Order: sequence, then C-alpha cells, then structure tokens
Amino acid sequence: MTVMRVVDIRTCPHGEQQPMVLLEDHACARWLSFYLPLNEANRLARVLHRTSCSVVPVFDLMEKVLKAAGMDVLRAEIGGDERGVSASLVIRYEGMEVVLPCHPGDALALALRADGPIVATDEALAHACPVDQVVRARALHHWLDGLTPADFADHSDGTPA
Repeated sequence: MTVMRVVDIRTCPHGEQQPMVLLEDHACARWLSFYLPLNEANRLARVLHRTSCSVVPVFDLMEKVLKAAGMDVLRAEIGGDERGVSASLVIRYEGMEVVLPCHPGDALALALRADGPIVATDEALAHACPVDQVVRARALHHWLDGLTPADFADHSDGTPA
C-alpha cells in the first residue's frame, strides 16, 4: 500500500464538466486521478473546505453511528482493476479491521475527517502517472498568488475563516 494525499478536486481541465480528484503519493512522484459523481465531489469539497459551507450532515450522522457502535475509521483504501478505481473504508470494530466497500469520494472524505491515511494498492497505482513538475510548479504559483493574510489567521477560537 502506498500513502496518498488529496492534492486537488476540480472539473476536468479538458472541457469535461465531471469533477475529478487528484491524489499524489508521499514521494511526490505519482499522481492518481479519477472522476467522481457530482454528489460525492460536493461532499469531498466541503470536507476539504473548498466551499463556503463545510457541513456534511450525512458524514456527521455516520460518525455518530460509528461512535455509538464502538467503531473507528482507520483509513481509506483506493483499489483498482482493469475498469478503474474503487474504494473501501477500513474501520476498527472490537479490535478487528472491517473493510467496507465505499464510494471513492466518500471514503476519502471520511478518512480525512478522521485524520486517517489514504492508501492506494498497486492495482490502483497501475492507473497512476508520473508527476508533471511543470504543472506542479504552475499549481503552486497559482495557490501562492491566491493567499491572503487572512489565510494565516488563527481560527482556533472558532471564529469563521
């Protein structure tokens, strides 16, 4: 398993309107991207604070149910086959790991909310490509250009960002 992180979520830059998520391995050497249904992308974008509202009631409910049942989210696992990627949410229940098939966007979001890792199997990484350093540098400059002093404000007291 390879540890991954969410780099971006956006619509496809090639004219498609379908949302896609971009994951990157820990070594910053490979990218894995895949399309998400709009509803999954919306929930993931909220968890990533890419929208004005970060509330996701269904995830709040899911976390309460897991807690009441004595379960903890351990990680999201991105798998794959010849058709593309799939995902599972791995939870701990009574000391055992339980693997639950899950929509990829929701597995990512729930793992992020639980501060759990996102890992990809070798089968999923068969769909990955090498990181394009030019695109990576352009994205970094775009991100830096968008920063404001408010982005560095301390919101630990609960004041909105």
